[in-house]
Order: sequence, then structure tokens, then C-alpha cells
Amino acid sequence: MKRSGLVWLIVLIGIAGLVAGAYVFRGELATRLVERVAARGLQQSLAAQLPDGLHAVFCGTGSPLPDRSRAGPCLAVIAGGQLLVFDAGEGAAETLSLMGVNPGDINVVFLSHLHSDHFDGLAPLALQHWATGAAEAPLRLVGPTGTARLAAGLNEAYAIDAGYRTAHHGPEVMPPAGAGLSAEEFAVPAGADAIVLRDEGGVRVIAFPVQHAPAEAVGFRIEYAGRSIVVSGDTARSDSLARHARGADLLVHEALSPRLNAIVQRSAVESGRANVGAILHDILDYHTSPEEAGAVAQEAGVGALALTHLLPQTPIPGLAATFERDARTTFGGPVWAMRDGDVISLPRGGGLRRSHHLRF
Repeated sequence: MKRSGLVWLIVLIGIAGLVAGAYVFRGELATRLVERVAARGLQQSLAAQLPDGLHAVFCGTGSPLPDRSRAGPCLAVIAGGQLLVFDAGEGAAETLSLMGVNPGDINVVFLSHLHSDHFDGLAPLALQHWATGAAEAPLRLVGPTGTARLAAGLNEAYAIDAGYRTAHHGPEVMPPAGAGLSAEEFAVPAGADAIVLRDEGGVRVIAFPVQHAPAEAVGFRIEYAGRSIVVSGDTARSDSLARHARGADLLVHEALSPRLNAIVQRSAVESGRANVGAILHDILDYHTSPEEAGAVAQEAGVGALALTHLLPQTPIPGLAATFERDARTTFGGPVWAMRDGDVISLPRGGGLRRSHHLRF
């Protein structure tokens, strides 16, 4: 027994020594790991991993409510060698980079409307577009009336920073002409129900009005290689959305759960935060429930429904599944509550594949 106890003591001392050694050298081990991850991360491109087709890249599935696991509203679309971004909420640039999407490759950003949660990630996105691509022209921004004013304000706010960066790194690395945003505004013509915003390289983008008063708001339909994605933007249930989503392979639709929203609203009121309670009450009339989103998808005959801009937050694992369950009561096709980092691919020729691409 004494000898056995001595053996165990020696073993324990050895283990303790290994643990202590690992603790002492953990910084070096972590540095080696960073070397491997950084080399792989900078070399890999999400677009290079995807087949030819139309791809929905979920770079922000959250809302104005704080949520560590979700960036603000953002959807990137990869098609025909083009990278298009629809809305850019807080954290969008970070999420895109963590998915292997280089902001320097962005061709254009489209805004669905000018609520701040849909554009408060624009400045970091523009900075990364400039810095990672040595851009010689500002990031192109296309949106409804007021977009030019928004871009001008952000450009002015970041003008001093841009000057510092060019002075520090030099004009070859940070060309002065590439900083900031260049804005274009559009409006759906009177008597029309949509407007074509882009028709280039086989990729077509149209915008159509949706119901999100008092904001001037639109949804989008993106077409490439016989495949189509429709993006709702923020809206109450909208007949125009159902029309323009007809026959789409994928409908990306916002979703507000009235049941979960009522729980949060009640807690706000009971906690004496009447203003928050009033806001949570008011948002019900210009957002769409999962059941309503499912009904739109069913009416339009879409191939699949992806729920995003989830309201309220879903901090508890499994909570997002309630959105899926409610939408399935009105839609018979595939339904997913999306996460940041998800990609839905619509390859040329048919099929649908969902994957996940967050690196860290």
C-alpha cells in the first residue's frame, strides 16, 4: 500500500508539472495556433468555396435590441463573381470578415430603409472596404430618399480619421480617393410597383415597396442563373412582397414573435421602464410575425423560408426554434431561423444547401 501510494504521488506530481508547464507556455502555444489560423484565414475565401449559383450569406440576423450572438441586419449575396450587400447593421463588417468574405470585394451596398439598425454598421464596412482592398473609389451605397444625406454625414464624421490613416500608411496603401461612401438614391416611379436597381453580369436586382411606415422602405428580389432570392426588409405583412416573391427559391423574411415580445414588454413595464414598454408595443404594427411570414411564403409558393431580424432576442439555446415552429403552422416548406454565419446556396441548375461559415 505504501509503495502504491508513493507511485500515485509521483504520478500526481508529474501531472502537476505538465499542467504547470502548459500554463507557463500557454502564451507560446496560443501564438503558434494564431500563426496557423491567421495563415489559413487570410488565404481562404468563402466565395471560392461555393459553386456557381446564388448564395445568401447571413452577416447579421439581429435587431436593434442588444444581442451578443447576432450582428445587426445584414445579408450579403454572392452571384456571378459579384458581392452585393443588403443593409449593414452594427457588426456586419466583423461578421463578414469572420466568414471569409473580404469587404474590399463588395460591389455595392443596398439599403432597404433608413432606420439606424440597418445602417449603423456602414462606417466600419466602408473602412474595411477601403483598407482591405486599397480601394480607389468609395464604397457604393444605393438607397431610398435620404441616403445621400446619410452618406455625407458619415463621410464628414470619418474625414479626420481617413486623413490620419492616409498620412500614416501612405497613399499607396490607403488611397485618399477610396475613403468613405458614394451615395445614389432611388424611388419607385409613380404608377410602377418596382424598379430595377442593377442588371449586370447576369445578376438582376429589383426593389419594391413594403409596409414599414413612416419609413420609406423596400424589399428586394435578386435573380441569377435561373435562381432567385427575395428579401423582405422590415415590413408588416405586405401584398407587394407576396407578389414579388412568387416562385422564388428562397424568401428571407424578418420575424417578430408577438408571444415573446409580450413577455419582454410586460417585464419592461413591471420594471418601471414605461418608455421601453411603449416601444415594444408600437413595433407590432410594422413587423411581421412568423405565422404571417409563413403565410406569405405559402401564398408566393417559394421553395424555402429563412427567418432573420429576429425580435426579440433569442439568448437561450433553442429559443429561436419557436420562430420556426410558428412559421410552419402556415408554410409547408423548409423553414429556418437563421444564425450569423449561415449560408444558403442555390447552385446553378437546382438544389439548395445550408452551411455555416463563422471561423471563430
